[in-house]
Amino acid sequence: MGTTKRKKDDCPGGTIGKVIEFISKTDQEKIKLAKAFLYPILRFINIGLKYVSDKQTPYQYAVTQMVRKALRCTGHKHEFFVDFSKVILSKGCLTPPELEALSILDNKCEITLKDNSGEGNAQPDDYSMVLFYDFAKDEFFCFLHGNPRNDSSEPYELPERWHGDKVIIYLSMRSADGKKVSNSEYLGEYIVG
Repeated sequence: MGTTKRKKDDCPGGTIGKVIEFISKTDQEKIKLAKAFLYPILRFINIGLKYVSDKQTPYQYAVTQMVRKALRCTGHKHEFFVDFSKVILSKGCLTPPELEALSILDNKCEITLKDNSGEGNAQPDDYSMVLFYDFAKDEFFCFLHGNPRNDSSEPYELPERWHGDKVIIYLSMRSADGKKVSNSEYLGEYIVG
C-alpha cells in the first residue's frame, strides 16, 4: 500500500490550507475585532454558551454571532465598532432575571432584581452572572457566581481604577446545578461613581 500525496492542484481552486483567502478583508477585520473583544471573557462565554451548538465551541459561536449581529461599520472601509446591545454572551432556556434597579456608587454596583422565582423555570437559588466592561481601559470584570435570584442585596465591587469611567454591564442567570442559563441581557452603560 502506498500513500498518495495531495497536490495543491487536487483541491477545488487549488487551495490547501488557504481557506482564509476566501474571507474578504472586511470579514477578516470583523473576526479580528470580535476575537479581541471576546477572548478575555472566555470563561464567561464557556458557561453561557455551553449548550448552544454541537458544531461550534462556545467561543466560535460567540465570535460568529458577534460578527453577524453586533459589529457595525463606521463608514470608513474596514473600520467597525461594537454595538454592545447586540452582543450575545449567554443563551439558554432559563427564565431571565427582572431588573428593578441598578446604581453605582463608591465603585460598588447594586443590581436589584425582582424575585421572579416560580415564573417559568426560575428558582430562588438560581444565581446571577454579571459582566462589567470598562470601555476606556478595555478591561473586563466578571462575577460568575453572583447573587441568587431571591436575594440581590450584595453589591458588586469594581476596581478603584475604574472610578469615573463608563462601564457596559451584562447580566444572565444560571441554575444552581449549573445546567441551565438564561439569555444574557445588556443592562446599558453607566458611569462608575
